[in-house]
Amino acid sequence: MENIYLVSKWALIRRNELVDIPDQIEIHPDFLLSLSHEEFESAFREIGELFYQMYSDMADSPQRFGLPLYKMDEYDYFSNQARETRKAPWNLFYFMLCLFACGNFEGSTFLADTAEIKKMNKIKKTNVLLEALCDYGFVFSGIKGYSLSSGNHLEIDYPDNRNILEVLSNVAKKVTNTQLKNAKNCFSNMLTFSNAFIAWNYKVLAEDFHTCSLAEGCDYVADKMHNKADREVISLLDCLLTKRGYTKTKGDANEGPSVRYCSKKSAVYDYALTSDMGKLYLELRIRNAEKCLEYLSECPERIKEIFRHSDAGCQNRINGTCKSGVRYEFEKEEKWHCGCCGAPFKIHPVKEEIPHYLKLSELGSKG
Repeated sequence: MENIYLVSKWALIRRNELVDIPDQIEIHPDFLLSLSHEEFESAFREIGELFYQMYSDMADSPQRFGLPLYKMDEYDYFSNQARETRKAPWNLFYFMLCLFACGNFEGSTFLADTAEIKKMNKIKKTNVLLEALCDYGFVFSGIKGYSLSSGNHLEIDYPDNRNILEVLSNVAKKVTNTQLKNAKNCFSNMLTFSNAFIAWNYKVLAEDFHTCSLAEGCDYVADKMHNKADREVISLLDCLLTKRGYTKTKGDANEGPSVRYCSKKSAVYDYALTSDMGKLYLELRIRNAEKCLEYLSECPERIKEIFRHSDAGCQNRINGTCKSGVRYEFEKEEKWHCGCCGAPFKIHPVKEEIPHYLKLSELGSKG
């Protein structure tokens, strides 16, 4: 039976943002003060599997995690309920980051200062989250009834593999001291898409405790991809556009991260590499589609299809205020593409078609 809750859909989308862990990973010596490379790597992989399972269980049983139970089709995309739902699956992982960033080993016991946790944490229903974590092998003591206010220290254990605590603590502290340092809003889309703890990004291990350069440039999107071809086409397009003088900025739509490329003569991006609910798209800022139609005879059918497509419309078009739409006639039919929330044309890019994308964008930018 299909899940009826909005949050179930978004839990699976957020699960898709976890970064794949390759066969070999680089680990800086800063992380290996008490564990061997093999011990640390094994625990890191186990946590990745654990996070994946947590997201899966959120989709199946959101009530276990205190997630909002708004039903599908009862709230539109712009409602407060929908906004809350899109971020809610991140709550558990941000809370875990706080727990392990605020704790240290005292002998063989891992203790987290509850006052520090409450100061750092912005997530509600922490008692529900602590109880949910117990289902995954975590054991908490030092407080009563899962209430952080009932004790000065929270003792955390993971009896099945105590190396898990060490790895969680190291990654949480690294992210807190680098990616989240001086951040005004630690829970913004952009910071959360980059957050190495929430995405469980193995690249955070390659640099020392005070250096974190992951999720920069095109890796902001490439890290979210789950096949080699997508990562390769991102890298190639990024290299070509950078050589042509385009500047890069990050985008942070609800559906996923994007890297946007602007020419020097325009503040609006001309291209964007976008992860939309886990699927890669190249957005093309074609303003004059009529100028592209003759060239389409040289293009594969897949590219012609994005010109055959016509959007149903947008609210701005309905009320007559749309200034970003693109209207044209193709194959004796009128077509219309919305450009309000993104570039009017988008396609799942493949390496072999890159010259066509660049040519179409060049033609379509002409007045």
